[in-house]
Amino acid sequence: MDGILHSSLLNFKRELQVAIGIVKGKSTPFEMSIFKQWLIQVYLDMETDLYQLEYLIGLREPDLHEDVFSNFSALLNKFRFISTKYLPAVYRNHENDLLSLKLLSWLHGKHKQTKDQPFLIQDGNFSILPAVGLPISYYIPVVSQHSLLFLPLFFHEIGHYFYQAHADEMDDLVKQLQSKLDGILQPAFQSNSQQAREQADKSKRIVETWYEWAQELFCDATGLEIGGRTYLKSFSYFLRMQGQTNLQLPERDLANSSHPVSWLRIKFLIDRARKMGLGNDADELEKEWNTIAQTLKISEEYFGYFSPKYYDSIMETIDCMIEEASPINFKDYLNKGGKTTNFIETIHDAWEKFENSPDDFDQWESSAIRSMVK
Repeated sequence: MDGILHSSLLNFKRELQVAIGIVKGKSTPFEMSIFKQWLIQVYLDMETDLYQLEYLIGLREPDLHEDVFSNFSALLNKFRFISTKYLPAVYRNHENDLLSLKLLSWLHGKHKQTKDQPFLIQDGNFSILPAVGLPISYYIPVVSQHSLLFLPLFFHEIGHYFYQAHADEMDDLVKQLQSKLDGILQPAFQSNSQQAREQADKSKRIVETWYEWAQELFCDATGLEIGGRTYLKSFSYFLRMQGQTNLQLPERDLANSSHPVSWLRIKFLIDRARKMGLGNDADELEKEWNTIAQTLKISEEYFGYFSPKYYDSIMETIDCMIEEASPINFKDYLNKGGKTTNFIETIHDAWEKFENSPDDFDQWESSAIRSMVK
C-alpha cells in the first residue's frame, strides 16, 4: 500500500502544479480577477493539504493507511471537481468573452448579493450554476458571445442566484403558494373512491411541480425588471421557433418538470409587462405567440397544472419574491447619457436598431461592442 500511496501522491502533485501554473500564467481580463484569485487560493490550500498527506505517507505506518486513503480520495475528488468546473474558464478564456464579462461584472456590482462574488463564463446553453459559497458559473452559447441581443437572458439567470442568496425567505414564499394551490385543488366533498385517490395524487404532483415553476417565473420577472422590453425580445426570439413543445406538453411531461411551458411563461411576462408600462411590447409579444399557436393549431391546455384560479396567488408570490430580491429596474438606466458605459441603454438601442434598421445593424453592433470592451 505504501507504494500505491507514494506513486499516487507524485502524480497528484504533478497535476496540481500544472493547474497552478495554468492559472498563474494565463493572462485574463480584469473582470476575472476576483475569480482568478479565488481559484489560485483554492489550489494553494490544496497544496498545503497535500504536504500534510505527504508527511503521513512518508511515515509508512499501516495503521494510517485507511485514513490517509480516505483523506487523499476526498482531496483528489475536490481537485478534479474544481479543475473540471472552474479551471477551463481560465484556460479557454477568449477575447470574445470580454463583452459578457463586462456586462456581468457591471451587473454584479449593482446588487448586494453578487458584489465582489467571483464568477466565470463557460460555453453552453444559457444557464447558471448558482451555488452560494462557490463562484457563480454562467453559460452562454458561443454565437451569442458575439452579440448584444441575447445578453438580457443573463438577467434571468442571475435571478437563480438571488433565489439561492435568499433561500429561506424564497422557500417560505413558495411553500405559502403551494399551500394556497393545495387549498384550491381540494375537492368540495371528500371521498375514498379510486377516482378521488387518483385526483388527490395528481393534485399532489401539481403542487410539487410549482416549487420549480415558481422559481422560473420569478427569474423571468427578474429578467423583465432588469431588462425591460429587451428581455421580452431576447426571451421570445430565443424560444419561439424551438418547436411545438414551447406551446404545449403532454400531461406526463408536466409532472415535476423544471420549467413551465414557454407559452405560459410568456403570458405571465405579458401581464407583468403591461403593469410596468410596456403595453405596446406586451401586445406585440402576445400577437406573435398567438399567431404561432394558430398556425400550428394548438390551443392552451395545461391539464390542471395551471388554471386561471391560480393566477392571483402566483402573481402575489412573484411580487413578494421580487421585493425580497430587489433587482435593479431598467427604467433607472434609460436616457441617462454620460460617458460611463450603460449596458441597459446600449442593449435597448441594439434591439431598436435591429428591428428598425436591420441592414445597418451588424456594422452598428460591431462598433458599439468595440466601444464597450476597449
